Amino acid sequence: MDRNSWTKISKGAEAEIYRGVFYGRPAIKKVRFPKRYRHPVLDIKIRRTRTRREARLLSLAKKASVPAPYVFYVDEDECFLIIEYIGGELLRRALRKLEEKKNFEKALEYIRRAGILLGMLHEAGIIHGDYTTSNLILTPNETLFVIDFGLGYFTGSKDPEDYAMELRVFGRGLEIYHYENYHRYWSAFIAGYKSEKDNADIIIERAREISMRGRYVAERRTKRKFIPR
Repeated sequence: MDRNSWTKISKGAEAEIYRGVFYGRPAIKKVRFPKRYRHPVLDIKIRRTRTRREARLLSLAKKASVPAPYVFYVDEDECFLIIEYIGGELLRRALRKLEEKKNFEKALEYIRRAGILLGMLHEAGIIHGDYTTSNLILTPNETLFVIDFGLGYFTGSKDPEDYAMELRVFGRGLEIYHYENYHRYWSAFIAGYKSEKDNADIIIERAREISMRGRYVAERRTKRKFIPR
């Protein structure tokens, strides 16, 4: 594999993303780079573990019939993986375009589908780790793909807390990027999620409790700032 055949397209907190071609197929190369503040032995262990785990999660997602990129190649020594390139646009951007056109019927359809996909992941014991409209890609044929499992993990736990936190993350994303349509988007998302996930009502209730806790803490902090001393 010729390094020069890969073009860097972005850099995140722990990895650089390259676009190129792998054996004739459009591909993405994700390289986890060293962190200088970590001990070298610990650093390589962390990067190898996360690279291996992300590849496994992508494979498990495909096994659960969730549209996700295929894994082409994994190099644990160099801490990179090569996956299928998914052409399309981020769901976040697609929704903004639909909102500008007042096409809420189509927007709600995509949001409901996002809920279905998360329900399928959770039913398979997969926590994505950063499930937002920025990590969903809508392809030209209107297939919704889940990408970037870098913060994800597999859980065999029946405790609803981890699943509920993931719902809360998606909800916060809707509040930030789609606040004008938050309530109807959230209702459509939850409807999709409930269609696929057992004990969804318990998880949804826990997500509501987490949201209330967060707001309570925020209010306490705000009040503390304005208490005369």
